[in-house]
Order: sequence, then C-alpha cells, then structure tokens
Amino acid sequence: MWTDDWIGLPYAERGRGPEAFDCLGLWLALQQLRFGREIPDPDCTMQAALRQSVVDEFRPRFERVEIAEEGDALLFLSAGRPLHLGYALNNRDMLHIEAHSGSRVDCWRSMRWNGKLEGIYRVR
Repeated sequence: MWTDDWIGLPYAERGRGPEAFDCLGLWLALQQLRFGREIPDPDCTMQAALRQSVVDEFRPRFERVEIAEEGDALLFLSAGRPLHLGYALNNRDMLHIEAHSGSRVDCWRSMRWNGKLEGIYRVR
C-alpha cells in the first residue's frame, strides 16, 4: 500500500520533510503527493497555525463534512484546544505523526481518539 513509505518517519517541529515532519507538514505533503494540491504553508507550528488570522485566511478553502474521505483534514483537540491534524485515509483510519512515536496509521474512531475530534474538513 502507498502508505508504507510514510510510516515510521520521524517528527520534527515545523518539519516539512522529506526527512521529518510535524502533523501540519505531513498533511500538506500528502495533499501534494496524492492530489497535486499546492496548499500554501503557513510556515508555523500547528499551535501557531490556529491563531485567528491564519484560521480566517484558510477557512474559505475548507468545508466541514460529516463523513471522512481520503485527504480530509482530521482536527483533534489536545488539552481542549485543536492542536493535532491527521490525514484521513477513509472514514476510519488516518495517517498522522506525533513527537513520541513518529508517523503511523491509526484508527481515528478508536477509544484513544474518542471525544477528541474537533471536526473533519475537506479542501473545496
């Protein structure tokens, strides 16, 4: 499967690859690889990307959806704030990266992620 090449990559804050990524960098790279989408990089950490000015700039490019499809952005809460992004593979699994474990495929509907999903967003 194509995801095999993306599993086990190391995490780096503000990482944009190809050696290491953060969750935003991984999502952006996969948008380019899988769909040829050139989504502008806010060139910041995920935490900084959620500042109101960045959110307002990007909001028109996305629509909130109920059922995830490949490529959708899965936005998760951490400590009550949206701070983690996963790349939806389907309506069950995601490819994502975390500092302590690197990149991997996870079931985003599992107990670990239960109650943490802020929303599913699709590029318009």
